[in-house]
Amino acid sequence: MSQFNRIAHSLTDIKIRTKMIFLVTGIVLICVVPLSLIVLYRNQAVVLDKTFEVCRNLANNIANLATEELLINETYDATRTSLSRLKESNISGLLDSYVVNVDGKYVAELSEKNIGKMADRGDLKYFASLSNLELSELQRKDKTVLRFSYPIFIDYKKEKMRVGTAVFEFDRDKVYEPVVQIRTTILGVASVLFIFGIIIALYIAFYFARPIHKLSEGARIIGDGNLNHRIKLTGKDELGQLASSFNHMTSQIQDFTHNLELKVAQRTEELNLTLQQVQALKVAQDGDYYLTSLLLEPLQPNNNSSSHVKTEFMIEQKKKFVFRQWESQIGGDICITDTIRLSDRDYTVFINGDAMGKSIQGAGGALVLGVVFNAGLMRSRLARNQKLYPEIWLRERFLDLHNVFISFDGSMYISVCMGLVDNETGVMYYINAEHPWTVLYRDGKASFLEEELGLRKLGTPEQEEKFYVRMFQLAPGDVVITGSDGRDDLLIKNSKGGDDVINEDETQFLRRVEDGKGQIGPVAESVLQFGKLMDDFSLLRLSYMEDEEESTQFPQFPYDVVNSVSEGNDLVAAGKEDEAFDKIENLFEANPKFPDLLKLLGKLYFHKGDIPKAIECFEQYLGLNPGDNEYVYVLSNAYRMADRFNEAVDAGERLFLREPRNFLNLVNLAATYLELKILRRAEIMINRALDMNPDDKNANNLAHAIDEVKRSGTYDSEFEKQSVLSMEELEVHIKKADSQYEKKNFGAAKLSYEKILKKDDHNAYALFRIANCCVLLKNLDDAVKYYNRSLFVTPNNYHARNNLASTYFRLNKYDLARDQWIKALEINPSFRTAEINLKHLEKIENNRKAIA
Repeated sequence: MSQFNRIAHSLTDIKIRTKMIFLVTGIVLICVVPLSLIVLYRNQAVVLDKTFEVCRNLANNIANLATEELLINETYDATRTSLSRLKESNISGLLDSYVVNVDGKYVAELSEKNIGKMADRGDLKYFASLSNLELSELQRKDKTVLRFSYPIFIDYKKEKMRVGTAVFEFDRDKVYEPVVQIRTTILGVASVLFIFGIIIALYIAFYFARPIHKLSEGARIIGDGNLNHRIKLTGKDELGQLASSFNHMTSQIQDFTHNLELKVAQRTEELNLTLQQVQALKVAQDGDYYLTSLLLEPLQPNNNSSSHVKTEFMIEQKKKFVFRQWESQIGGDICITDTIRLSDRDYTVFINGDAMGKSIQGAGGALVLGVVFNAGLMRSRLARNQKLYPEIWLRERFLDLHNVFISFDGSMYISVCMGLVDNETGVMYYINAEHPWTVLYRDGKASFLEEELGLRKLGTPEQEEKFYVRMFQLAPGDVVITGSDGRDDLLIKNSKGGDDVINEDETQFLRRVEDGKGQIGPVAESVLQFGKLMDDFSLLRLSYMEDEEESTQFPQFPYDVVNSVSEGNDLVAAGKEDEAFDKIENLFEANPKFPDLLKLLGKLYFHKGDIPKAIECFEQYLGLNPGDNEYVYVLSNAYRMADRFNEAVDAGERLFLREPRNFLNLVNLAATYLELKILRRAEIMINRALDMNPDDKNANNLAHAIDEVKRSGTYDSEFEKQSVLSMEELEVHIKKADSQYEKKNFGAAKLSYEKILKKDDHNAYALFRIANCCVLLKNLDDAVKYYNRSLFVTPNNYHARNNLASTYFRLNKYDLARDQWIKALEINPSFRTAEINLKHLEKIENNRKAIA
């Protein structure tokens, strides 16, 4: 490659005239030489082909005459006569011709010197191998001989039998004499053409090189400083136009040089005037920036006063500026934290927003959010607004902000992470509207709380119906960090070399959180060390009971109480509700804040039909554990059965905001709104339920009842009064279903158990049996649902947990399977089946790790 570069460089030093001579000469050579060679070799091939054709014709004629004589092997007069005639024919270049019989003797010869003699052994071996006319070259003294050998065959007993060989020898030089003449002619013509090409090359080179030389010489003179020189080159071709342009450019340079000082002074004055205008505009713009930053400052306070929940945040806006003696920053990121009281509970409020646009546009969005959100906080402190539940409060704030941003008609959007944390229980209610995923830092590990996008940015149309509240139970010591996309949009070094690249791996932020050990300062520092900021950057940190002992928030209950509750759950699982009730009823007075006791006692009151006491237990339980969505539904259903419809709606709507696709809650809400004659809302709920399960009988009956009320204005409330089976009737139905189950008629058994559920939807035994039928019918997804419903009623049913774990195992959900087997062993440590299954799972996972 270096040798090629040297050659290429040396060519650049050659003058254009010489290059053109080489070029034209090369073209002539390329055109003439290949053509000459083609003509020469083609003529040589034609001569050889014609010689072959002559020899073949002669050989055929001689073979026809000699065949019979060679076979009889007596006289060869006809053959010799035919050869003598060849001599008379004066065939050009023919030296000799002879016929050799199969014994190797010369039987006929043109020169008659070797008749009767034996041929050379090497030649005989060569003749014996022939099957057709072939050419060979022989060197004899000072001549090269072309020998054409033709085997003579006769048909004998359907086979070819060789009886001799006819040979023709030619003088190679005589045969190719026409080719030599052609070659001489071609060389002469090519030489003339080459000389003619050289003449043309010289003419073209001198013709084109002269004006180019003038241009080059003129450019050199002007370059030396003689601006009065002009290139004298006429013509309208490209070279003439180039010379004219060059002369015009020289005139302009001469004029510019003569007037340079004047033009510099004029341009300097213009630039100074423009600079003054820019500086005035810059001062005015910085003033606007500074005023906006002053407006933003009080709108993003950290007013959280909770002792359990601590908050802090940092904001690093991309746009920095100086106004007079003040340095400040402006951008679209905003953080706000505060403490409010809702329904007699204290909550920590937090929001982290990232408005669309840079500097002043983004700051406008942040300013709007700050004003609207702080106004909502102020309204929340009014007495009449403190009766809201956290889910409802979040929905109201979402609608406040969303309706304002939607009014900008697409010119302003903002992503937010907004939520509330129950200061007492650590339950976090929050929404994420297209904001970077929220990070949980627990036990030194960081992970994302979200797995999928729920809402688009505020200001995006048609988001109202998609609104729902996410929930997460914080444990003591947990840290939650949310931040703008500036944490991810970093300019980092390219690992493959070259220019820096934009980070596209959002999981990198998890490593930054772990590097900073969940502390906001070190996390921000780790982010800045990892890459260069390209956008506004903000982080909001929230911690729960970070510096407190866990026991202060979650008291330990006596072992005998815990054990009694566990035994009570076992009794309920066995269908002995009365024994369970007698066992735990007296424990409540001494342990009113034991969640498991309240839950079990509420279920027992519910089964006994004492709905008011069941409601009391469920309310107290949810006060201690507000994140249990299943019991929010149970409480709403109990309210409805007690004709406390407004409270049923409150609980149901709370659950609807958490789980918009909870089928049982949708049906329950529809029935409650029907009782309240709020038909539009009832219709919305039942239509959502039917979209999920169009074949459900209760949902279809309820939809029909709503239509009847809309048409007639009346409503038969008997729909809501489910008939209660007596113990005797229940036993009859169970025996029938069990009989079908034992006969392995699982499809029919499943239908029978489902009929029991229509009368008693909390019958744990029927739920458990339906789940088993689903497994045996290979409908594993439905089996999981029914096992979970069964465990909702009887959480200590370790058989149900074992079967649920086995179902998860068959679905390849090994982590869920492990959790259920561990829970089954916690309930009954001697449960051998769960122990064997757990060991089997561990063995499989170990084998997979070994293979990996």
